[in-house]
Amino acid sequence: MPASTTARRAEPVAVRRRSPLRCLAFGAGLGLSRDAGCVHFRHEMPLRTLSSALVGPGLGWSRDFCNFHVDKGYAGRAPRADLLAWLAERRLDAAGCVAMMTAVPLAHLALEEADAGERTVLAAVTAGVGNAVDITAPVQGDPRLVAGTINLLVFIDGHLGDGALVNAALSASEAKVRALDACGVRDPHAGTPATGTSTDCLAIAATQRGAPTPYAGSGTRLGRAIGGAVFRAIRTSLAAAEEGAR
Repeated sequence: MPASTTARRAEPVAVRRRSPLRCLAFGAGLGLSRDAGCVHFRHEMPLRTLSSALVGPGLGWSRDFCNFHVDKGYAGRAPRADLLAWLAERRLDAAGCVAMMTAVPLAHLALEEADAGERTVLAAVTAGVGNAVDITAPVQGDPRLVAGTINLLVFIDGHLGDGALVNAALSASEAKVRALDACGVRDPHAGTPATGTSTDCLAIAATQRGAPTPYAGSGTRLGRAIGGAVFRAIRTSLAAAEEGAR
């Protein structure tokens, strides 16, 4: 979520009443804890990551993955600094973290798993489309404010080369577009089908266990597993948001 011209820090991150770490069916060593301020995934070993997050960007190795909640009025001038401060409050070393933020209620987190034979996939999504955008629409005259984010984490219990990580990001992005189309989400300014929001964030994380693969696109069982998990998770998170608005 990029900064706007008006500085407003989020409310202090809630670190009390945190749920205990629970193991997920995906792989071995991946756990999840959450509270009002953050969804926190932690793996017992660092995972190979490709990320667009402000903390932990690009290619790297991370064992902690945090999705922090901010209120809808958040407009910090320094979102990376805010993320680093919130990680420090939780005694997490930013050097081994991927951290992102969202105004979507964390109760709308959706988890979807998929089997790709020798590899398994877990998609974790918080989706808000208040700022849905068609990336192909002309930007001139676009008056919208920055609000609404699809944060997407894809965990893969498998060994992916760097090219396969990029391939996995493509597969996740293609599935996101399909999910938005299936939900009838449109760019309110252009009137065309939305392809995402202007503040979407994506991270791919792989255990690097098993036989290496250079591919994770739609021509592979792994790519289809990624696509299916992401598609279902986005639809589930959006359905939760719609139900919550009633």
